[in-house]
Amino acid sequence: MSTQPIPLQDFQSIHSREEISENISSFIGKRVVDYDPDKPAKSDVVYRFRSDWDNDELLPNLQHFLDTDAAADAPGIVIGAWHSDDPQMTSAKVIEFLAQSAAKLPSLAGIYIGDITSEENEMSWIQQSDLSPLLQAFPNLQMLRARGGEGLKLSQPKHAKLRGLALETGGMSVEVIRSIGASEFPALEHLELWLGTDEYGADYTVPDLQPILSGARFPSLKYLGLRNCQAADELAAVVVNSPLMTQIETLDLSLGVLTDDGARALLMMPLDSTVKNLNLHYNYISQELIHQLKALPMAVDVSRPSDLDLNDEWRFVAVGE
Repeated sequence: MSTQPIPLQDFQSIHSREEISENISSFIGKRVVDYDPDKPAKSDVVYRFRSDWDNDELLPNLQHFLDTDAAADAPGIVIGAWHSDDPQMTSAKVIEFLAQSAAKLPSLAGIYIGDITSEENEMSWIQQSDLSPLLQAFPNLQMLRARGGEGLKLSQPKHAKLRGLALETGGMSVEVIRSIGASEFPALEHLELWLGTDEYGADYTVPDLQPILSGARFPSLKYLGLRNCQAADELAAVVVNSPLMTQIETLDLSLGVLTDDGARALLMMPLDSTVKNLNLHYNYISQELIHQLKALPMAVDVSRPSDLDLNDEWRFVAVGE
């Protein structure tokens, strides 16, 4: 069964620092609602399935939905907290269940594994697992989003039709970055990586991102998000010299520790750049450099500067813990 292409702007779910504390209200352009087995199932919304500390209802409710007629037309699935009263439980069991149930979800275009608020579990405490079974089980999948870096893997990063990949972490491992750098996603238009901080598991260096920035790996890429990054200044200096600057339409360096040094690097963006949108939401940039950035020939989001003193040596990504 064929699925309609998801508009590129509908791939990004989390824009601001504040939104991380709330469950998403939309995904792939559809309204997200918690599944209620006592109500008739619909096919024009995306259902969220989750457990709480008292009741492990995720898989029973998901099975209930799969047995309805609406499942065949489901555009997406959102998985919330799966750990019930065991915060060390990984996402592996849920991923396996979804992969085994693929035949009942022929229209599925988007999957989000980990719509978990900080009140339920801090992002860096979420126990993830290998996402590759989802790529293998859903050949028509367009968007895969996941939250949590602990245990996160992409053992077989290959998919002919995937158009969006978003991995939200408080600290991304170099193994995940290398997997993406060696991946086969020829249709990928949206790549969003929350790189995080070494205090919460990030062990990469900026040169580890070079296979991604080379421009050869993702010929269809339009949106590049290197977000929540402690090395945002160093990254900005490298990104502006990437061949991707004459390919992508949106460069998103939001939620990271971007200072005047990084802003000056971005001012050196090539004249033939195709970038139309530059997202620097949540930053450590002075007003002088903000004015200069706004003069660039593109839409520049410099909203929500950090409330910390710009001269303070202690600076933090938007979401670490």
